[in-house]
Amino acid sequence: MDDITDVITFLSPEANPIVRGATVEYLLGLSGTPTDGSKFFIANLTLLKPIVGVCADVKFPDVAQQAWRSVVNLAAMEHKDIDHELIEADAIALAVSAITAPECEYADEAAMFLGNITRSTKTARLVLDCEVPGKIGVISSLADIFCHGPAFNKNAKFHHLASVLFNVTQIDDARTQIMVKAGEGCVFQRLLPFTAFEESKIRRGGVIGCIRNCCFSSTYHEWLLGPEVDILPHLLLPLVGPEELDEDDMDGMPDELQYQPPEKEREADVAIRKHLLESLLQLCNTRPGRQSMRDKKVYPVLKHYHIWEPNEDLQMLCTNVVEVIITPEMEDVVETDNGDLRDVELTADGRGLKEPVGPDGKALPPRTFHVGAPEGVTVTWRPDHKIVDISDLDKPSPTD
Repeated sequence: MDDITDVITFLSPEANPIVRGATVEYLLGLSGTPTDGSKFFIANLTLLKPIVGVCADVKFPDVAQQAWRSVVNLAAMEHKDIDHELIEADAIALAVSAITAPECEYADEAAMFLGNITRSTKTARLVLDCEVPGKIGVISSLADIFCHGPAFNKNAKFHHLASVLFNVTQIDDARTQIMVKAGEGCVFQRLLPFTAFEESKIRRGGVIGCIRNCCFSSTYHEWLLGPEVDILPHLLLPLVGPEELDEDDMDGMPDELQYQPPEKEREADVAIRKHLLESLLQLCNTRPGRQSMRDKKVYPVLKHYHIWEPNEDLQMLCTNVVEVIITPEMEDVVETDNGDLRDVELTADGRGLKEPVGPDGKALPPRTFHVGAPEGVTVTWRPDHKIVDISDLDKPSPTD
């Protein structure tokens, strides 16, 4: 297959189906080798549109599925020229169409591709421009399908739609679609049970990443913490262990966090624990968030968690949350109308409050409340056709 013109011909709809399938299979294997594969496809960008064309072949779904797997790997290469060609080939709209088709046999592969291509805010916005017939918003539609899972399409599990939701909620408009009320409720509450979904780290981690991003929308904090959503138990339960708590410590604590069985285990994945802590840290930015965490006795949970946590970076992140919770006197010197610490002016010594100490003379915590920006994740399809189990949800991870 040295002649690219011949390869393009083999990928055309008019080509012999057997030859077309063999060509796609060859390209799939090549796309799964990051070094050689990326060099080959970067040097032969004209191949990408024909590959995407095969993805749309409803007559031969097995071949289309293999083409989608190639596209998953291509999007994982993180090369601007490859991403550009895939976008120009209308692969994003094609993926949304496949995911929202109730009987599509390659919906999971389309979801994996969409999770990869939406890493940047620029490409994530392209998803928001897609339309789903009969639906108001594409993000709420994808979230609805994610929640239904195989009940919507028996051929798919839709775990990787969690990565898509994680990525697109980098954008404020997407976060609004997730959290806006429609009819009798909104999609956001339906995502919460998946924070404890043991069967798939991809699903669990993507949802927690999505929640983490949504916590950047501070105008929703009171709603997130109020009775309609009651987000704190969902963020804290994965961090709770089997330790017995004092009765005084549990006074006001959500019932779900009390009296854990001896076999209760904490979240094993470092990246997921990081996103849980970052969610709490974002909620600390607003006065209602800080007060809610004090009222619901978050400190005793984090005290035991901090003792258990083996990762030093996460220990520090936990300390940042605790420092805010156990310093109620800071509210007397936070002079912004809404109590949002992101609006507080920095002092000369770098502290995040206009007064470097509280009324009792105790030093107030430094301004460590901003944890970066909403972010996303990428996945890769191996040459042996096994889904990669993401070990670090923060970092793109093309595989060998």
